[in-house]
Amino acid sequence: MLAGFYAKKFKTFFILSAIVFYLFSTQFIGNLLLLPLESKYNKPLKQQNVDAVVILSGGHVSSSANLPIQDSAFKRFVYGVMIAKKYNLPIVFTGAGVRDYCGVDAAKDTLKELNNYLDLNLSIVHDINNSFSMLFEDASLNTYENALFSKKLFEKNGISKPKIYLVTSAFHMKRSVQLFKNQGFIVYPAATGFMISDELSQLAYFPSMGGLMMSYYALHEYIGILSRIILN
Repeated sequence: MLAGFYAKKFKTFFILSAIVFYLFSTQFIGNLLLLPLESKYNKPLKQQNVDAVVILSGGHVSSSANLPIQDSAFKRFVYGVMIAKKYNLPIVFTGAGVRDYCGVDAAKDTLKELNNYLDLNLSIVHDINNSFSMLFEDASLNTYENALFSKKLFEKNGISKPKIYLVTSAFHMKRSVQLFKNQGFIVYPAATGFMISDELSQLAYFPSMGGLMMSYYALHEYIGILSRIILN
């Protein structure tokens, strides 16, 4: 009875909440939200004179039997390795985490597997050099710290104004580019893991987990961008 009373009292709120949830659960709305974030970077990569490829870490699964880097973060890793291999560049993988098994651990295990299965001959080093190799920045916990600690790593290696290919998910690139530029990097975006589409089916107007995740990623980025504006 009490629940019925409050349901009647907040009927408009519940209806509006349901409508908003429905909309954010559709691929159509998710696509609209992601479009301003991803569209600028949805183009072929051009060769540039850079010092290194910087890959931003993401999620991982510590108990995975293989390839512990998760979902879109694995695309970042593979695409960054592809670029570095093609242009014979060093890679800086940046991002740790708060768990005992962190993003760097997952990256190292993934690298071992790729070397074993694909014979990449990608070695782990401790200094930035001029050839195909990988070193790890293992202190950062967020994108701001990715940029901050990566800059310190480059400066330690005598590079005061680093020029980099920055590899991250397309929805995450806009905020990442700005944070790295704020630290003095010259950034050439190398986005991957695009979710936007210019051809949506009729199913795009129905709720789905895919649509909800698209909206979630977009809103997360907008909140991050807004928070940096407010803090600055």
